[in-house]
Amino acid sequence: MNIPARNPLECAPSSTLDTHVHFMPSSNPKQTEASAVVQLSHALRAFTCAAVLLHTVSAAAQEDRESTPYGLSGSIGIGVLSTTTYEGSDRRRTVLGPDVSLNYRTQEWGSVELGPRALIWQPLELDDFKLGIAAGFDPGRKTKDSSTADPTPGDKRLAGMGAVRSSPEAGLLLGFGPFSMLAHKAVGDRGHKGTQVDFTAAFPFALTDKVGMSFGVGASWADKRYTQAYFGVTPAQSHSSGFKTYSPEAGVRKFEASVGAEYAFAKNWKLQGSLVLSRLAGDAEHSPLVMRRSSASASTSLAYVF
Repeated sequence: MNIPARNPLECAPSSTLDTHVHFMPSSNPKQTEASAVVQLSHALRAFTCAAVLLHTVSAAAQEDRESTPYGLSGSIGIGVLSTTTYEGSDRRRTVLGPDVSLNYRTQEWGSVELGPRALIWQPLELDDFKLGIAAGFDPGRKTKDSSTADPTPGDKRLAGMGAVRSSPEAGLLLGFGPFSMLAHKAVGDRGHKGTQVDFTAAFPFALTDKVGMSFGVGASWADKRYTQAYFGVTPAQSHSSGFKTYSPEAGVRKFEASVGAEYAFAKNWKLQGSLVLSRLAGDAEHSPLVMRRSSASASTSLAYVF
């Protein structure tokens, strides 16, 4: 039973994982650079500790990956997502849209997977080690409320900030067993123009032949261009929006954890559900645009499996 880690479910880290990172503002560029390195180091340590706690189910995750058949497989359905209007908002919205997960696997050329995160080609898959090339899409952010059918985040309270345009992204995936790192950068002059690095650990396992679950933990790092686009406020934006000027630096911006479940209620049909808890961190959480640092997203979907 294949239960992919769902994105974007976001979560506040447990204090037992030592994920609290303290940031001190500095006007010294060398100190700022060193602070970003320290933040990334803390994220890696927290990511490793959390993953070790879930290591008891890693063997099941490996078995699930090996069971992926050659040729085309996957699921196509429709889902409903309840999430915040934008990252850091205290308002919620409901999104209705397709839920698609496709995988084409060959013996000679590896596999191509289309999922919530990106389109990923993995030409190398040796035992536990994975290497892939990713092509993704950042939806951007609007300065008005988005409709139920529109996946782009948006909130009318951001009026005067200017929209963050959508942009294509390219990246590299590295993985070992249930652990993965996806580094992706915006391509071209549109959108945030920045770089992100996502660290995740996903552990799917079967409870019965019809019921399965998955658990995941993760952390995201972003460079200054990304944090400025989504959490910063320039003097011009401050004048037109009323938010105070803010210039965030690069660093760990988010921790998350997720749980998912699925039920194969009939041949080739399944129900899926997921919950993600998220906690903003670093300079991102102190942005004047952030109304709430912690948030939860929940989704459910009905899908045809082939």
